[in-house]
Amino acid sequence: MKILGEKIRHYRKLRGISQSELADGICTQATVSLIEKKDKIPSMEILVRICERLCITMNLVIVNDDSQIYSIISEIKKLFYQDDYDSIVAKLDKLKDININNKQEIKLIHFFSGLVEYEVEKNYDKAIFDFNRAMNVNIVSVDMYDILINIYTAKAYVNKGSDDEAKVYYDQSKDLIKSSVEKINDENYRDSILIYANMAQLALELGDNESVIDYANEGIYIARKEQSLFKLDSMYCYMAEAGTKDGQKSDEDYIKAYVISSISENKHVFDNLKSKISKMSLNIFNN
Repeated sequence: MKILGEKIRHYRKLRGISQSELADGICTQATVSLIEKKDKIPSMEILVRICERLCITMNLVIVNDDSQIYSIISEIKKLFYQDDYDSIVAKLDKLKDININNKQEIKLIHFFSGLVEYEVEKNYDKAIFDFNRAMNVNIVSVDMYDILINIYTAKAYVNKGSDDEAKVYYDQSKDLIKSSVEKINDENYRDSILIYANMAQLALELGDNESVIDYANEGIYIARKEQSLFKLDSMYCYMAEAGTKDGQKSDEDYIKAYVISSISENKHVFDNLKSKISKMSLNIFNN
């Protein structure tokens, strides 16, 4: 259980009551101050009497751990879609002092902890450790995050220069996608696109250029169907790079990626492509 101290303060001020007046005959003024400023949980008897004095019900000022955990993890998922890993760090810190028993939530916390190590700290050994902890949470049914955990484990091994280990998890990811293709297409489209976009990138890094095209096209199909630009620039970029490696003319895909990254304000992709396309002297810069 977590008490929302700012809510106590809000209702106290709304009633025109000082901290001393609220505490009178119930607890000390210092206790009220700790409740409001530090979310200090008093005894249930004190909390009940404070709520009675404020003429409010307790459910207005308390949040149980389950709903709090669910809310924070939902926020982390949204931040993942936005590549806002620094904010994910802050959200994970909020979960440190909460007792978590739900296996799905434990798995996700390990995954996002590994994701921070991968994206922010660049500590690939620690990332692999966290991803393996997520894999070892015993849940019968496979979901989208089981696939992403395998993909990111492979990507971490690539960054370590361990391509043989990476290919083991890459192959596992391919098998999971094949066995879950209907489920992938029924899920939140962003999760589905994340799987295909990351698989396209991983395939590119491992030299499996044919699979780059296949996975990128799957992700592009979903994005178009949903009328979304989500990861669309990255997927066209992976296709262009795979085509170039195979000796194909990929100008059109490079230009699509460049234009989409400009529209979606994806600075990382945009800057990389601007330099690359400029060197290629494509028509986009001739007008």
